[in-house]
Amino acid sequence: MDVKIKDSFFDDPETTTFWVNNGLPNQDQILQMQDSMYIQKENEFCKRTLGIQNHYLLYFKKQTAQKWVNLDNATIEYVKHQSVGLGIRISKHKQCFEFFGDVEPWYNYLRQYCVQRNFSQSYTLLKKIGQGNFADVYKATNKMDGAEYAIKCFRKNKLKENVDRLSMIKEISIMKKIQHESVIKLYEVYEGDDCLYLVLEYLRGGELHQFMKKSPPFSEEKCSKLIFRILKALYSIHQKGILHRDLKPENIMLRNKDDLDNICIGDFGLADYYSPSGQYLFTRCGTPGYVAPELLQDKLYDFKIDIYSVGILMYILIAGKSPFDGKDYDDVVMRNYYAKVKFEDCKLTEVGMNFLKGLMNKNPIQRFSAEEALNHPWFATENSNKACQFKIRKQNYVLKKLGHCELQIKQFSAISTQFSPKSSLSSLSPYCMTKYNLDESPQTPNSPSAQFAISTPRTPGMCKLRPVRRSQFNLKQI
Repeated sequence: MDVKIKDSFFDDPETTTFWVNNGLPNQDQILQMQDSMYIQKENEFCKRTLGIQNHYLLYFKKQTAQKWVNLDNATIEYVKHQSVGLGIRISKHKQCFEFFGDVEPWYNYLRQYCVQRNFSQSYTLLKKIGQGNFADVYKATNKMDGAEYAIKCFRKNKLKENVDRLSMIKEISIMKKIQHESVIKLYEVYEGDDCLYLVLEYLRGGELHQFMKKSPPFSEEKCSKLIFRILKALYSIHQKGILHRDLKPENIMLRNKDDLDNICIGDFGLADYYSPSGQYLFTRCGTPGYVAPELLQDKLYDFKIDIYSVGILMYILIAGKSPFDGKDYDDVVMRNYYAKVKFEDCKLTEVGMNFLKGLMNKNPIQRFSAEEALNHPWFATENSNKACQFKIRKQNYVLKKLGHCELQIKQFSAISTQFSPKSSLSSLSPYCMTKYNLDESPQTPNSPSAQFAISTPRTPGMCKLRPVRRSQFNLKQI
């Protein structure tokens, strides 16, 4: 069958092969799906056994997996043949593979990893609710069940440079990998001729930033409950080897209006997998006034840069102002660079002040980790750990240090059936990798390095957006 394959934004221009014939995935792991399918060979159809192991499609011969393909960001679509009926076409690197049979359960599993076509068949865009340099965000409904979603629409002609493609691939990979109640959910990815569509959960409550503007400074008890929820999410993110790198009130959302008990971390446009050698797609990034000093100082950094950002947020919640307030932008950068903080402006109990200084310690070695912070007596005093029902392993050395004072089916066309993202038979995979960490653990990805200070403005994938200044850090001026 002659097939014309559309170019895909996600194709690697340096790769032209579809199947990998060596280094098979771990065959001892359980297959999520396995079945005999019809494959066309030399104008005839024959039966072959296929299997799915996480995000790999395996091709079997005589009960042995002969070859495989990584399905991350491959394109998937339904096809129909007059002889064998409904099938699936998977395209990657301008190559494709088709199989036919009982494919509907396969499609609804594979779409959590793959990129789909025909966005307009599944969703109706209602109104624009946000705008940025690269993307617009729309409120939309699913045509099958009417459920509401936020659609982050990236204009492909704005993503021309290779670094933009790599950044998009990484952002999607990271969002698919994180499954936590306090992290925005990515359900599906679509690609059209002009745009990429990220289907995200619709958050009605707006930004924490907007809530704080109309709210007086938080009480210590109210602050502790919010900070605890953010640290819970960060602990999960860090456990997966991921740094957020842009935590601030604009990127923390409320699922419902004025409901601080249901917050959500969003915008992973600057997130990356931790690299001990400091090899990141963007090395110096974030928002001055909300970042750790070691990031501005061009030093190696780790997960604790996010902890420092949580400390800044806590300071703002209690004091009602930024710890790095300055007369202009350069003054803010300088204060942030040297970590000049007037802790006396925060009215806290002794244990609360100990906690804040542990989060904002300018020495990252002495700064709390997410786990250490969650076990701090400040949360025990406020009973937040019981209220949130969060249990985490206690470490004696930590406590000692603290003691010393530190989818219903619907047919969209003659050949297309699929589930709504929220009612899908299979949940999103908790583990999704790009080619940059396929052969290595998430803690040591082979990410491209950036030689210069690079910033990529992005719009948060959520129900409300506001323009955010992400600046290049010219360290020679400091």
